[in-house]
Amino acid sequence: MSLTSLLYKKLEETKWLTMEEYMEYALYHPTDGYYMNDNKKIGRNGDFYTSSFVSDVFATVWADFFVKKITQNNLDPVVVEFGGGNGHFAQQIQTAWNNNHTPPIKYIIVERSPFHRKLLEEALVDTSVTILSSFEELKQGYRSFRGIIFANEVLDAFPLRIFKSKKEGWYEKGVTLKSKDRELSFEYKKVENRSLLQTLDEIFESRNKQNELEVSFQMLQWLKELYEWTDNGSCLYFVDYGLSGDEWNNAYLKEGSIRGYYRHQMQNDPLAYPGKMDITYHIDWEQVQKTGYQYRVETLEIMNQGDFLLKEGLLLLLQDTHNPDPFSYEHKRNRAIRSFLLDSTLANGFQVIQQQKKRTV
Repeated sequence: MSLTSLLYKKLEETKWLTMEEYMEYALYHPTDGYYMNDNKKIGRNGDFYTSSFVSDVFATVWADFFVKKITQNNLDPVVVEFGGGNGHFAQQIQTAWNNNHTPPIKYIIVERSPFHRKLLEEALVDTSVTILSSFEELKQGYRSFRGIIFANEVLDAFPLRIFKSKKEGWYEKGVTLKSKDRELSFEYKKVENRSLLQTLDEIFESRNKQNELEVSFQMLQWLKELYEWTDNGSCLYFVDYGLSGDEWNNAYLKEGSIRGYYRHQMQNDPLAYPGKMDITYHIDWEQVQKTGYQYRVETLEIMNQGDFLLKEGLLLLLQDTHNPDPFSYEHKRNRAIRSFLLDSTLANGFQVIQQQKKRTV
């Protein structure tokens, strides 16, 4: 039975699904979910590019940054990457460390998708990288952890819920099946749960109530568990699309930030192509910061990706271009460096949030 058929059957039974429940089916169904199936996601024949796919300069900067932070903070030489994808980033990190003769650093990838774990095993077969299937498996191996956590475009992969404030109170935007044409469509349902109502009032206190408002309770719960597990001094770095403060109150976010990517084309309808399309959204950095604060995790800095790479030495990777061939390695690398600084998406679309768990006095 296809994923669409499964969704239709489920909706015929329940009549309505939260967006979180829909995304669980569309993205994480064990065999047909977008992240779990065998379809190619990253690259020219996929649906989107990641920064590490653009050029190895991205990973090279991060490789040096990891070493610097381990040294500065006297951390255990362990880096955990959540969501390793096809292994491009980890492969490039290993190459950079080998070229720079860096002292041994244990590299661990936690990847939920069986398809991507297979790609990782193939790409990293000649390395010492450890590949795990879950956060729980990681915690079993490390009862205490005092190292580095890194996640590139992971936070936006957690299913979310969508809410709207109306005169009568809070409503939740969910998914239903139109009886006439049997197409997936959105429908609002009034929120009755008092605890949830209070939570929504608190989270969205300063938001423009004319807009549809998004929150991923799954992401916040995952962050809580991550923050609680890490030991004092641990450094955490997240890279993603995100917004803060009044940026969320713009009129263009009337229907929220949720969208899809299918064959490198943005889809405004997140219900299109279930199981065949990535569904993503902007991260609320204030929610991330507030969650960290509960567990003594301090946000040190939030900056655009281009500014971060520039600050951490991206321009030092420019190559001498005496080679007249415009397709040479040197020219390609220099073009990539310019893209990371000038391309609106690579430079300013992504942000880097740097956090550290405070030491107890």
